[in-house]
Amino acid sequence: MRRIFPATAATLLLLTATGCAIDTAGATKVAEDFHHAVDASNWAAACDLLQPTVREKSDEQNGDDCQTHLASVHLRVPGQVVKTEAYGREALVEFEGDAVFVAVSGSSWRVTAAGCTPREETPYSCEVGGR
Repeated sequence: MRRIFPATAATLLLLTATGCAIDTAGATKVAEDFHHAVDASNWAAACDLLQPTVREKSDEQNGDDCQTHLASVHLRVPGQVVKTEAYGREALVEFEGDAVFVAVSGSSWRVTAAGCTPREETPYSCEVGGR
């Protein structure tokens, strides 16, 4: 992880110096919207917020459609957003009780992983999506 930080810092410095702002508000909003949809059991809306490859991967791995898969996953109550860190076209939105990864897909942010918790042997373990 220490090797990633200097590269990230350099990228952020370069973007700041060139006047390009990183859209953390959009990243935060899609992560919050995803959790609101899950909390309301609005599986169709939650699936629409997933990056298409995450939806497809879920269908292939679990044999269920996206909505059935999300309904079976037990995501923790996220709480309030603690911080959002953007790294180019990807971002990490940290809640009090969850971490959600998002990435730009087309012209908008989409969830690439949710229900994520840090682990010692790997960076994060995620209930939805992930790498």
